[in-house]
Amino acid sequence: MNSLVSAVASTSAGAQGASALSAGALVEMLLWLAVVVAFILVCAWAYRRLSGGMLSVSGAIRVRSVISVGNRERIALIEVGDKQLLVGVCPGQINTLHVFDEPVLPAQGEGEPGAFASKLQSLLNKDVNS
Repeated sequence: MNSLVSAVASTSAGAQGASALSAGALVEMLLWLAVVVAFILVCAWAYRRLSGGMLSVSGAIRVRSVISVGNRERIALIEVGDKQLLVGVCPGQINTLHVFDEPVLPAQGEGEPGAFASKLQSLLNKDVNS
């Protein structure tokens, strides 16, 4: 009889241990799920913050390059057909800064990275010196 009572007690203790283990595993799984979801949200926020929320479109108007000049201000090089425009983008308005007669950036896939920055800097220096 003693062996029967101890067998029943060990079985119920094992069931309680298994339910405690599964509850712990469930809590751990939910914590890791929260970590993964938070990581995805942080990556989306960082992408939007770094790219300015402006995405290049494959239509007639393309955003060729964007640079942040303040918390909410940006300068963007926009390509419309065969023209390239330098525009200032602020929360309440968009201003055309310059219309280039010849392209500052060559067609996609041509040129080297950083060519736009050096060309823009030379144009800005030329305008300041004039």
